[in-house]
Amino acid sequence: MIFREEKEASKKYKQNYLDGINGLISSRQKKAAEIRTNYVKNIFIDSEKYRTEFKEMLGWPLVDHKPCDLPAVKSTKLAEESDFEILRMEIEILEGLWMTGLFFKMKGEDKKPLVLVSHGGLGTPELISGVYGDTSNYNDILPRVIKYGVHAFAPQLLLWQDDYDVPFDRKEIDARLKRVGSSITAVEVFGFTRVLDYFEDQPFVKNFGMVGMSYGGFYTLFTSAVDTRIKSAVSCSFFNDRDEVAWPDWVWQNSAYKFNDAEVAALSYPRRLCVQMGNNDNLFDYKFTESSFASVRTLAQEQGVSSDWLDLMIFEGTHEFCKDDAPIERLISDLK
Repeated sequence: MIFREEKEASKKYKQNYLDGINGLISSRQKKAAEIRTNYVKNIFIDSEKYRTEFKEMLGWPLVDHKPCDLPAVKSTKLAEESDFEILRMEIEILEGLWMTGLFFKMKGEDKKPLVLVSHGGLGTPELISGVYGDTSNYNDILPRVIKYGVHAFAPQLLLWQDDYDVPFDRKEIDARLKRVGSSITAVEVFGFTRVLDYFEDQPFVKNFGMVGMSYGGFYTLFTSAVDTRIKSAVSCSFFNDRDEVAWPDWVWQNSAYKFNDAEVAALSYPRRLCVQMGNNDNLFDYKFTESSFASVRTLAQEQGVSSDWLDLMIFEGTHEFCKDDAPIERLISDLK
């Protein structure tokens, strides 16, 4: 090869190609939004139909799989405090697949609500509960829940950082699951439903709520949309616009034509949902949280539904769990 040129010479062609792809995406997103608006015109009126289609979008085992029995459970008592005991539990959510977590069981003979508390990326049940001491940007999320005298279960999701010498690639695993009609979201949301199956059968539990931050906010929003046993939920540091934040494990083929975050939130109706975002969040722009929240309210208004089941809190903070207990107190009130 005799011909030579500087790299700068081909830069504009590469830039044109990139601009063309981004323009294509913008055009398709605009069309998808129009189709989605028409698609969800009865979402509050015929919620079960949309819930089924939402589960079909996420994939197996939320569809085409109906467990016949309660899941097998193993538990080990770790500690006993004055008001509660701590157990590490393993729950077989699918054959051979055990979801582990920490269960904070309140003492007393009366039935108490149970709140699912979900960690985010790089998180663990141990971190958010204070087992390691500092809870980082979770701001003592789990201790703040159980101080109101409710049970709490915090599962381990496929999100831990590599401090345990158990490496994994979540994006690759999600892609492999999607090739076989599933997704990591479908598996883990299904896991939450199986956790509820187990606790629903226990004599010391009444009513369920859910709280989560970041990826935990994602799972709170999606699990509440799928499982109507969750009566009240707080989704922090996630709710946004997927056209702006399209992480690969948060999108599905043609999902823009059916469900953005606003439409997923609509599936929580008439149960309580509070969405939160810090005004200085370094990952997600709260302005898109506000616009998506406005979309839910507009959708509800157009279908003759009040918005008193839905709350928005933009708080002074970064990518963290809100330090104000008001949403937790509302959730506890809903459950009790």
